[in-house]
Amino acid sequence: MKKFFTIAAIMASSIIFAQDNNSDKKNNKITTISARGMYSEPSQLGLSFEFEGLKWGYKNTQIVNISYGIMNYDVGLFDVDGQGFAIEIGGRKYYNKGTKLEGLYTGNYLSYGNIKFDEDLMFGKFDGTYSYFSFFSPEVGFKMTFGDFSIDPFIGIMWKIEVKGKGDIDNKYVDEWTPRGGLKIGYTF
Repeated sequence: MKKFFTIAAIMASSIIFAQDNNSDKKNNKITTISARGMYSEPSQLGLSFEFEGLKWGYKNTQIVNISYGIMNYDVGLFDVDGQGFAIEIGGRKYYNKGTKLEGLYTGNYLSYGNIKFDEDLMFGKFDGTYSYFSFFSPEVGFKMTFGDFSIDPFIGIMWKIEVKGKGDIDNKYVDEWTPRGGLKIGYTF
């Protein structure tokens, strides 16, 4: 069943990056680069790149998020902090009728994250790796523009397909469903 979902996710991501040769770009601003912070499991700090996409009645964009990941692993008697990375590729649909990339939007991402733990505890060393894939990370947000600058708060949820933990990591202590919320502050050019 996981193979089916993985193949479906790959096919969906290829549709997101298909090109539209009839796109009229005129003088529209088409790229936004944002600093981004998100509370989730794992939490993320990084950069987001938003590109103008296909037009099917509404304004669509493609997104690439590259982030530093931070995660707290809590197992009753102890908790440890891990660090790693997360990469997300996805798209957004804006629900305004104008030509600007602003207002209410929905989005979804294909995600991969890898967090490593390496900490000395009172009773010994804790060492391991937590990894996941996700193709179901819907979010809703509202992008406000102020000239070339933008503020973009968002909330959502992620369903993670967890890779078997390595070392001392046991996935039964990590939720597959994770709420997400964050903020992007960007510049459009």
